[in-house]
Amino acid sequence: MTRAGVLVRTERVPYGEAWDVQRRLAAARAAGEVPDVLWVLEHPPTYTAGRHGTRDDLHVPDATLAAAGAEFVEVDRGGQMTWHGPGQSVLYGICDLRPGRRVRAFVEAMVVAMRDAAAIPGATAGDDAMGLYVRGRKLGSVGIRVSAGITTHGLALNRDPDLDWFALMTACGAPGVAATSIAAEGGDPDRARVDAALAASMADRLGLRLEEASLDALIGAPAAGSSV
Repeated sequence: MTRAGVLVRTERVPYGEAWDVQRRLAAARAAGEVPDVLWVLEHPPTYTAGRHGTRDDLHVPDATLAAAGAEFVEVDRGGQMTWHGPGQSVLYGICDLRPGRRVRAFVEAMVVAMRDAAAIPGATAGDDAMGLYVRGRKLGSVGIRVSAGITTHGLALNRDPDLDWFALMTACGAPGVAATSIAAEGGDPDRARVDAALAASMADRLGLRLEEASLDALIGAPAAGSSV
């Protein structure tokens, strides 16, 4: 049995703007004004530290980041330091886990969705169950927040980013783990393919019947990069 859900697809959206939109969507979801939302997008270069991360996990000063066109943001998701940017597909889930839907199952669905979208032989969940790995190299990450039963944040899957960005940080508290990408592993990094596969796999595992909508339609205000 499926239930209604909404798929939003946008181009590149600044991290802070997307975070604000997520909070607005979460409030709307909690009030029953919108169904579960899957939002696929891309960010400009942004380092984020979750609740268990610190600025010390990023090894360059803010001035160096700014000169490279990047920024650092502290966020309220789980996890530690990670990077978002061009060449990476991000999927945010604004979903209602009430009543009885398990957080662990939701996280597992995100890891499986990354595996399905990557389509890389040997890609599997790591021991932490919060990422996707290929022979010890990290291909994608999951970091979410659940507040009053509503999820925000989500997953980040490397299609074909500049992997040098990852060398500037200690990702997820694991300094010995190298980053990789679909392209680096010999897969197909086409964004349209990857985004569609992420959404389809998540919808299947969450039992969602997706219809596409724009951010404008959901939150009632213009948002950069929105598209139907």
